[in-house]
Amino acid sequence: MSNLQKFNETLEEFNQEVGQLKAVSDAYKKLQKLTETYNEISKQFDENSKTLDKINELQKAQQEKVAQSLVELENSNKQNKTELAKLIEEKTDQIRKENKDFYKDLESTIKIKLDDNKSEIKKLIESERNQIKQIFEIEFAKNTKELRQVIEAETNKQTQLLTDNQKTIKISVWVIGGLTLIMSILAVIKLWT
Repeated sequence: MSNLQKFNETLEEFNQEVGQLKAVSDAYKKLQKLTETYNEISKQFDENSKTLDKINELQKAQQEKVAQSLVELENSNKQNKTELAKLIEEKTDQIRKENKDFYKDLESTIKIKLDDNKSEIKKLIESERNQIKQIFEIEFAKNTKELRQVIEAETNKQTQLLTDNQKTIKISVWVIGGLTLIMSILAVIKLWT
């Protein structure tokens, strides 16, 4: 039995070794899968890096084009400003000249019209002056009349007040005089008695 036990032990050891080999084999398979996955990821990363480099190159090219376009736009803008300033100056000079000519023509036309209508203008001015004078005289007379009425009314009020005050003063003088006379008579009577 001893051989059988040894054989049995050997078989168990062998089973353990087989189990360990299976575990190592599984670990190796997992490691192999991870290596394959890593290689795929690395390959994809390389492809992505190449694509990113291409994108960066395209972006740089686009930035250069944009910068160049901005420079061109700025130059064009400066040129347009210069041309616009010249055009405005030319138009302004032209308008000034046309205005001077227009005002000269207008001045000569007005002088001619004024000379033609001078007597009528004088008559019109004189007529207006007479109307203003009449209006002023009417208003002045009206205001003078109103002022006279106000003054008369105030004078009448003052006269009435003075008259009332004179009556009061007269009564006061008579009362004071009468009292003084009575007091004097009483004083004289007292002296005699």
